[in-house]
Amino acid sequence: MRFIVVFVVAACLAGCLTMQVPERFIVIERGPGLLKALTPEESRIWVRDFDDDTQASIAFWKDALKADLLKNRGYTLVKESPVQDGAGRQGMALTLEATLGGRPVRELMAVFVIPGFLSNTIRVAEFVTDKEAFDAEVAGVAQALTTLH
Repeated sequence: MRFIVVFVVAACLAGCLTMQVPERFIVIERGPGLLKALTPEESRIWVRDFDDDTQASIAFWKDALKADLLKNRGYTLVKESPVQDGAGRQGMALTLEATLGGRPVRELMAVFVIPGFLSNTIRVAEFVTDKEAFDAEVAGVAQALTTLH
C-alpha cells in the first residue's frame, strides 16, 4: 500500500502543474496538466496543458488564439506582450476585454509551447476577473506566471 501512495504522489509531482499564486488566491484544484486558483471575489486563474501533435510554433498559437478570441468570441485586444514561465520558456500574453454575462471583464491569457519529441505541449494560463479588479491583481498574476512549472 505504501508503494502505491508513493507512486501516485511521484506521478502527480512529475505531471502536476505548480505555480506560486498571488497571496489572495488559493489553489482549489491541481492535477496533471491542470491548476485552478481563485480569490474570495472569484477572480480566477486557470492553467491547462494541451497536446499538440502538429508541433506548431508559439507564433502560430498566439495568432490562432487571438483570431478565435477577437473574431469568434467578441473580445477586444488591449495589449500583447512577451512573457516567461518558471522554466525560462518564452511565451506570449494577451490582455483582452469583453462583456460576459452582462458585466465587463478583463482577461490575461498567456500561452507557452513546451517542445516534445513526438508532440509538443501547449500551456495556456488564463486570469479572468471583473474589469475593476483586474488592475489591482494583474501584477501579482504576471509575477506568478514566472514561477509556473
